[in-house]
Formats: sequence, structure tokens, C-alpha cells
Amino acid sequence: MKPAFSTVACPDWTLDRVIPFAAEAGYLGVELRTFGHNASDLACEPCLTSSEKIREMLIDEGVDAAALATSIRYDQPVFPPVIGRLVGDFEKPVRETKMMVAEAASIECPFVRVFAFEVEGESRKSAMRRIVQRLELAAATARNTGVRLLLENGGSFPTAADILELINRVGSPLIAAGYAPAVAAMADEDPVEGIGLLDGVLESVRVLDLASGRPCPLGEGELGTEALVRSLADTGFEGWVVYEHDRLWWKDLPDLADTLRDAAEKLFRWSGRPMGELEARKYAAV
Repeated sequence: MKPAFSTVACPDWTLDRVIPFAAEAGYLGVELRTFGHNASDLACEPCLTSSEKIREMLIDEGVDAAALATSIRYDQPVFPPVIGRLVGDFEKPVRETKMMVAEAASIECPFVRVFAFEVEGESRKSAMRRIVQRLELAAATARNTGVRLLLENGGSFPTAADILELINRVGSPLIAAGYAPAVAAMADEDPVEGIGLLDGVLESVRVLDLASGRPCPLGEGELGTEALVRSLADTGFEGWVVYEHDRLWWKDLPDLADTLRDAAEKLFRWSGRPMGELEARKYAAV
């Protein structure tokens, strides 16, 4: 497995700080949270920095872009159902996906994180049909780009079984699974079983820790993260393990440099991998 962290941990850091810090702390990658072009939620918004500069920083520091993490969702209905498809904007999330895929390709990032999301005021069958149609169109925008969509569990699709059903229905190799065990556990899914169910399509696992519902340092909360990471390592998982410590929404959390360093050390130790890997990679690239 490859440790990375999400930039929701450091919304007030610029990428000039984020990427060198990731290297210094020992991470192999960074998940770049994005709200799209012209957004101002993050000082490290990747869409506000030139692709060439981001690529150069990643190469110079020996760090990979683990994913471009978006909020794109494919659930929004158009009304009325039939005429709405013709006169409404059915393909808006598909266009948003295409733009983010192009952004990811320009910085040599292999994944764009997306969601199915909610079923409200209609049958699940109807919502599934629309979501699958949009996912099919969205996946097509990634052809010949070197980028794949990373469908993550959440909303009305909180479990591994839910996202696997969508992936199987679309049937495209351009869609992989991203798994958030904390979300799955809230839906009464055993995360270890969920990881096993996603064998063959799983590319990213999001880990965090909570104490009384509040973000806390990795391994110090109630989610059993250490056991999960060790179990994941035992499966031989070779994808990303992304640490999320959400300072973006929890504004009162302190600067998280020490928390992120501690998480990197724990992820390597729990996975049985030496922390010196990053330095070896950088030396080999010279």
C-alpha cells in the first residue's frame, strides 16, 4: 500500500508548501482536493496553479498525485423525467467530469474521485438508471487520457456492495473503487468484508479517526484504524491509503503538520513498509 494524505487537512497551505511537506513527512502521494476552477475554498486548490508547475513540484519532490478529489455526483434528477432529459441539463455532471479528467491528465494524476450519492423522492431503480447512464458517459470522457474515475461510497450508496453494483452495471475498466471504511461502518458494513468484496477494483482506501465524533490523530480514536490498515496490508493491497484529517470543515483544529507526520509514520509501521522508501525513490530519480 502507498500512504498519502488529503489536502482537506491543510486548506490554508499553498501547494508550494503541501508537496515539499509530503516528501519531508514521508508520504508517497497527496490527494488533491478540488472545488474546480475559480474556487477559493483552498489555498492549495490545484485548478488555480498551472499544471506544469504542479508536475514539476511533484517530480522534484518524488511525490505522486494520488487523486484529484472532486465533489462531482451523478444523482441530480431532471424534471419532468422524459422531457427533462431533452430540455434539461442531463449531462452537466458529465461535462464537469470531462474538465476534471483533463485537469488530472495535465498533472499526470491517475484518478478523479466522484460519487453516485443520494436517492430522494423516487425509486432506487429510477435513480440507479440515471446514475449509471451518467457514469457511462463520464467514463467515456476518460478514454485515452491515462485517467480513471474513482467511485467512492457515500450518501445512499454507503457500502462496498453499493459501489460494486454500480461499477458492475457500467462495466467499464475506466471506473475503479475508492472506499471510505468509516462511511461503510455507519451503514453496518464490516470494512474488512467490504475491502474483500472490492478485490480487483479497489484502488484507494480513505482512513481517518474520530473521538466523540470529532477528528483526532490517527490511531487515537474509536474507529479501529490500526487493525484495518494491518488487515489491508495482509491482503497485499498495492493502492493508495489516503489519510484524511478534516481541517477544511473543522476550522478550530490546529495546524496539522505534526498530526500528518505522525500519521505517515503509523501508516508505514502498520503496513510493514520502511519509511525510507521515499528517499530511495528520489535518489533513483536523480
